[in-house]
Amino acid sequence: MALPPPNEEILKKIERLRQRFEKELEQNKNDYHPVDIERVRTEQWQVERFAADDIYTMDDDDGPFQALLNALKWKKQFNVHDRTEKSFPKEFFELNEVEIHGRDMDGHLIQWEATRNQRKFKELETVVREFIAFCLERLDRSAGRDGFIYVTDNGGAGLANVDMDINRFKIAAIEHYPMGLRKMYVVDLPWLLNGIMSMILAFMSPRLRALVHYCKKTELPKFIDIKDIPERLNGKRDKRSYPSDSPPMEQMTELGLDEKFLDSFYKLYKLERHPIIK
Repeated sequence: MALPPPNEEILKKIERLRQRFEKELEQNKNDYHPVDIERVRTEQWQVERFAADDIYTMDDDDGPFQALLNALKWKKQFNVHDRTEKSFPKEFFELNEVEIHGRDMDGHLIQWEATRNQRKFKELETVVREFIAFCLERLDRSAGRDGFIYVTDNGGAGLANVDMDINRFKIAAIEHYPMGLRKMYVVDLPWLLNGIMSMILAFMSPRLRALVHYCKKTELPKFIDIKDIPERLNGKRDKRSYPSDSPPMEQMTELGLDEKFLDSFYKLYKLERHPIIK
């Protein structure tokens, strides 16, 4: 459901936070990306989401102000404004089935993903974190005040597909986007992963935990139009919304991956290699 417009108290709080941010910039401007500086100055939602966050009292400016600064520093650390879809291998999108498509019955934008192909590779730890941060920023910018939901397909997943460090990273990342996530649908979770999911829930704040809903794929049409649900989840959508210009991993020399790793990666997923011939 749509958020109500900010009341007079919140509008005044937004202005106070902006004034404090300008003073912060006098001392620590290099801690923040120019894109975020401009957004704080000109886009109401970028400050409102912190000012209106109900974990703070209306007379508490310190809490939301520190949360705003932490979020902006995090964005700069993980280069969310300096990356594009071309910055990440197409395999990241396709193997993890990460796509933005459709809205739920309440108008929230949907990001779809699947866990059955997720693996942990030490060679990819940094770029995977940047990928998660980039996708979250992309989703949040597209959703705006309408908010977004996650639909995670867990069918066919097992213990080998669980990376607790990455799950902790995702949870911490979402906290930097208050009032962004509206629901998280955990679809077809295998019984073997019930204990793991309980551990993941323990990492979450109470407000995030309350947004998690378990369901079967047959239940998704209760929340999402069947035309937007992919066929693998018993929907009617046969086309995928992956980026068209993301390069194959084997062609991304900037990742610094050696041939031994690339060979093992492509063999693991039974993918054919098409390296650039020089």
